[in-house]
Amino acid sequence: MRAFILVPLYIYPSPNAWTPLLSAARQHPTLEFLVVVNPANGPGSGSAPDSNYTEVLQELRSLPNIKLVGYVYCNWGKRPETELKADIRGYQAWAGPEGCDIHIEGIFIDEAPAGPEHIQYMANAAQYVRKTLSSPSTKRTAAIVIYNPGIFVDQAYYDSADFIIPFENEAAQWTCEYVQENLALLPARLRARSIAVAHTSNGLDQHTHIVEDAVGKHGFAGHFVTGVPGYTEWCCHWDEYVQHAARVS
Repeated sequence: MRAFILVPLYIYPSPNAWTPLLSAARQHPTLEFLVVVNPANGPGSGSAPDSNYTEVLQELRSLPNIKLVGYVYCNWGKRPETELKADIRGYQAWAGPEGCDIHIEGIFIDEAPAGPEHIQYMANAAQYVRKTLSSPSTKRTAAIVIYNPGIFVDQAYYDSADFIIPFENEAAQWTCEYVQENLALLPARLRARSIAVAHTSNGLDQHTHIVEDAVGKHGFAGHFVTGVPGYTEWCCHWDEYVQHAARVS
């Protein structure tokens, strides 16, 4: 399987705000993008996001190399399951105007726990995602489940997730002792279901190094690298990063 780019798309879709993603997906049709949408720290209220979201989500859904996953958070296993499930149902209920397809294909669970005491909590959440979002009657395939602890976790978490993010940090931390030691301990079969997310990169060279190391050396499934400290604006190296990812993947 080719490595994908995981895009935390926390940018409000004002006119042309999502154009860099749309352009990249069209220019690189064999490169897959998993796009995390987050209207209101979750799905928000109502049966659909606002019209700005609805319009551009439909445009994203029209591209075969883009998959949409909805953002929820679990407060490191402390959030009540009833609240978490309500957010998941919120995404399941999304419906745009007649003839508009904005359905979500999976869930990104942020603030995921790492210790063994919450393994069942997360397994329950993953099971609920698949039960709620997967529907043979509507020809929807099995829902994607992504955990984001941002650190290395008890390996039993991989039993319930499709993908886990064991690294979300400043790009400079990718080479630190903690990360390198834990990468060595993570079996290849689990690295193949892992995603690296790096922010505050100091330049394109650091972008490309992380992609080559995560994908080429360690066999990670996906990645995202940005030069900004958060995910509410596009990095100035976005186009070059995508071009490099398309070559390495």
